[in-house]
Amino acid sequence: MKLIKSAFIACSIALLTAGCSSNSGLTIATTDDVQQMIDDQQTGFVVITNEIDAPFLDEIEKALLEKKETSLQFNVFRNNGKNQNSDGLSKNPFRSEMSHVNTLYYVKGGQTYGEYDLETFEGLRQQEELGHFINSMTGGEANE
Repeated sequence: MKLIKSAFIACSIALLTAGCSSNSGLTIATTDDVQQMIDDQQTGFVVITNEIDAPFLDEIEKALLEKKETSLQFNVFRNNGKNQNSDGLSKNPFRSEMSHVNTLYYVKGGQTYGEYDLETFEGLRQQEELGHFINSMTGGEANE
């Protein structure tokens, strides 16, 4: 069992290392980054979260890397992308467009087009469901 776990960790590290040199995966975002995406009517993925080290963040990173997609990652406790909000409170300025935390959103033309709750599944099932969601939003295997 330890061998399987070690192999899985090694593969995950290799995928993440390879992903760091590409333009795929999660990018920490500020309030301004997400607002600009909406204002400029851009299309892409946005994660709204209240977590820093949750397992689903690793799972979404892996799914995005596999599909060669990117996503902004906005933390409601770190609106500037780095430091905790000065009052320590959660602030989601995108509550009307993206009201749920720990959710992957697909924004199309600046409007929320689809959402996936990152706390519904775990592990391999999470990977399958994330892959299906990403494919359904982006038109399938076109980016693979």
